Amino acid sequence: MLLVITAGGWTALPTFAQAGAPPTTPPPITTIPSDGFNMKVVEQPTPYYVITTLDPPVFNWFAGTFTNLPTDKEVTIGLNMNAMDHTINNADVSKWVGLKTVMTYTDPNRLEAYEWFEKDEQGRWVSGDSYKIGDNKYAGTGQTPIQSMIPERFAIQFLSPDGKYWQPWREVDSAESVASLNIFRIKQHFDLPTATIAMRIPFTYTVQRQVISHLNKAYPKRVQCHSIGHTPQGRDLIILEVNPKRIDKSNPTVLLLAREHATEQDASWVTKGVLDYTLTHPELDNITWLVIPLYDPDGASNSTFDSLTNRWSDNPTPVPTEVYTYARWLVDRYNLGRTIDLAVSLHNIECTEGTHIESPTIRSNQREFGLAFNTRIFKHLSDEGYLVGRHEPWEYSLSNFRMHGWCALRLHALNLAFEINSRYPTKQLNLKRTEMIGYILADEIGKFINSQEGKINHDILLDYLRQHILEHEHWLRETAATHGQSELYNLFINAF
Repeated sequence: MLLVITAGGWTALPTFAQAGAPPTTPPPITTIPSDGFNMKVVEQPTPYYVITTLDPPVFNWFAGTFTNLPTDKEVTIGLNMNAMDHTINNADVSKWVGLKTVMTYTDPNRLEAYEWFEKDEQGRWVSGDSYKIGDNKYAGTGQTPIQSMIPERFAIQFLSPDGKYWQPWREVDSAESVASLNIFRIKQHFDLPTATIAMRIPFTYTVQRQVISHLNKAYPKRVQCHSIGHTPQGRDLIILEVNPKRIDKSNPTVLLLAREHATEQDASWVTKGVLDYTLTHPELDNITWLVIPLYDPDGASNSTFDSLTNRWSDNPTPVPTEVYTYARWLVDRYNLGRTIDLAVSLHNIECTEGTHIESPTIRSNQREFGLAFNTRIFKHLSDEGYLVGRHEPWEYSLSNFRMHGWCALRLHALNLAFEINSRYPTKQLNLKRTEMIGYILADEIGKFINSQEGKINHDILLDYLRQHILEHEHWLRETAATHGQSELYNLFINAF
């Protein structure tokens, strides 16, 4: 190194080796493996443009955690959706016209990455974690809440326009669907070299495990986590039971399940809203709530769409392990004298396929009940500022080969099904507003169960159940022993 005197003082001049050194090549942009994420970099034409694909192929979900992102200029992430078609749906980016994808700089595998805050009338930031109590729920009075998820200097980017709501996810700078090429482009100026991009806010198997741990600590006597078995890949099959022990077993039960299509993330956030509401509203304590936030754990972690859909039958294909395990648990519970009064299945659609909530099906022999319930909940949601679909369903169907339809066929339960859409192009929902659909759903379900109509229905179900128990005892003594019928046959074809 050579030092020379200049007007500004001593200055170091570069050596010959330094002056002639080639510029350093930045490391390529890559994705970090993460539970349930499926974006994969396949080409990087320039330092600021990468081409991605989905592995495995799926048409309605994408997410990826990217690292080595340049921070000096805008980066374009192109998603090529060609050859991503599914057997029952096409990977058509025209369904994503107007889609505003989301991003975060925090670790998407931490529960804290999904904590939102809202300012109260005193100007205090209040955590949306309804299980925090006392001073723990407050996060200061500054422009943004005190939190450890997003670096403070970037936290303002995640603040709502009115300055009253904050969450660690925000919409990307811009995104566009190029239907003629079947590609989707995301453009973002990143402030940190590692960031997560997702179609909508994810709810992964990893996050579910943390939600359950959080619930158990906050409500050890109110929530029972039933680990009823394991998937072929070793993940827990979970049913959460709210109010399991403090009520008489003859009281009504509501079953809610999400992610029958494993990549439909919005549905899980609605079930979390249901859990939050039921645990904080004593008027619902007379109801037992069975909640399945993630029906297909392997599908969710592998980003496969519908490996367990329409499989509640032993004909013509073998019953999956998960389906058999769920059915066996529900039947054992039923044989002990516990009804399922209402079975609700939750899904989500792509951004252009419908409003914030739609009714895909009503069971054809429960038309009057389904339409009446839709009328009530759609009005309630509309009054709260949500965009809602028609009260009439897309179709009338028995859905016997799905879990909620099987509950109707075998356990005489009433049925409901809803499609959620947090990414509706003209009015996207933040995390609070998505969870609030669950609050409203739980409120309307509770009103029905505790209404005169709901009580009459429950009495009818108890009569069915008493008759079933007598017949089941006879069947155990006679039919099962003499005919040697398989358990699968009795679960899915016979009246067990």
